[in-house]
Amino acid sequence: MTHKVLTVSAFAASALSAALLLGSTAAQAGGCFGSSCRPAPCQGTACYNLVQTPPVYDTIAETQLVRRSQTRHRVVPARYDYVTEKVMIQPARQIPHHVAAQYSSVSEKVVISPGGKRWEVSTDVHGRTTGCWVYDEPQYGFRQRTVEVTPATVEYETIPAVYTQRQRRVMVQPTQVVHEIIPATYETRHRKVLVSPGSQHWQKAGY
Repeated sequence: MTHKVLTVSAFAASALSAALLLGSTAAQAGGCFGSSCRPAPCQGTACYNLVQTPPVYDTIAETQLVRRSQTRHRVVPARYDYVTEKVMIQPARQIPHHVAAQYSSVSEKVVISPGGKRWEVSTDVHGRTTGCWVYDEPQYGFRQRTVEVTPATVEYETIPAVYTQRQRRVMVQPTQVVHEIIPATYETRHRKVLVSPGSQHWQKAGY
């Protein structure tokens, strides 16, 4: 931009030198220059005015990168919680109970004498010896006897298990590494740019 300004200034200086040279020549020829030019006296002599066109600027919007995208690593610690569970503090058990045998007294008929026949010899009143078969009836009697009515047994009493509730710390979620992407940041900035550098030229007077 600075280079362009210097170029315009050099052009203006050159044009000014040319104008001075032209004026000097016109004066020597009996002509005019600048404000002293009049249509009537300047017959046969051309007069020029220096016309300057200023530079034209414009503002443009540019999207510029302010910060590049980044990946950030974040450690998420493990998460714990408490759960309630049922635990046995004493198992079930059986206690034996011995039941004695039951006895009773019974009366039973027993044979005292089986009976049967026997040969018996006797003498009658006349002095004669007589032999006879004699039949004896069986003889029975009763006696008491103790018998077992119910044998001895063992009965078991079941004592149920004893439980209680207990809280226990458990891991719900393990430690994790989370990768987070931070997007790039852009910014719109306005910049003034030169559209036309401007110019200087000589224009014939009277136009």
